[in-house]
Amino acid sequence: MIVSLLCLREKITYYFMVKGKNVLQPKQKRSIATKQKIKKVAMKLFSKSGYYSVTSNMIAAEANVPIGSFYNYFKNKKTLMLELTKDFNAGYHDDTFQKYLDIIDSTERSENLLSGVEKSVELFLSSKYLSNPIYKIIHSLQFTEPDILELSEEVRKVELELIDQFLKQVNTFHPIKNIRLKAKLIHSSVENVGLYIHHLGTSFNQKQLIKETAKMLYGYLILDNN
Repeated sequence: MIVSLLCLREKITYYFMVKGKNVLQPKQKRSIATKQKIKKVAMKLFSKSGYYSVTSNMIAAEANVPIGSFYNYFKNKKTLMLELTKDFNAGYHDDTFQKYLDIIDSTERSENLLSGVEKSVELFLSSKYLSNPIYKIIHSLQFTEPDILELSEEVRKVELELIDQFLKQVNTFHPIKNIRLKAKLIHSSVENVGLYIHHLGTSFNQKQLIKETAKMLYGYLILDNN
């Protein structure tokens, strides 16, 4: 189990910190500041008006930079959106995934299974990254932009591997059948609750909703062994 967790840590770190950040970055401080300004303005405009209503010219004008300067940093609006998505994925990794590996490692016995499930659900649903408006934009663009979908599927793949690893850990002290299927259903449940909490809106108390979600998933793991 220790070996598999170490391999998973290395795989996750490689994807998000090496592969996921494979973008040419300016070296001069002024250029770095200009590029960051363009990205910050783009996020604001995308959140306010929607991705398809915003143009490269609008972003450059709002950022107070010549359109030529915009194209020095980004080939087009889509390239900018892809970099914003990679930035989001890398930040989400730092905020969530490594911490989840620690939760998996600490869930060693049946008596701390409920605590492990509660910590897992709270970690994902309380992440500051899920309340970031860019997450909602990325989620919606998955249905229309194949490149965004590909990046999102890479994150989803890692999330499923993490849940799969958690269930394998649980399986060492409590039998779990159909682990891959259960991992997918758990992931879908938590993802949907997260969208309701952070973007679609709900009248339920967030802490209570997280607690009830954890209890539901705990019961699913304990009671269903068919």
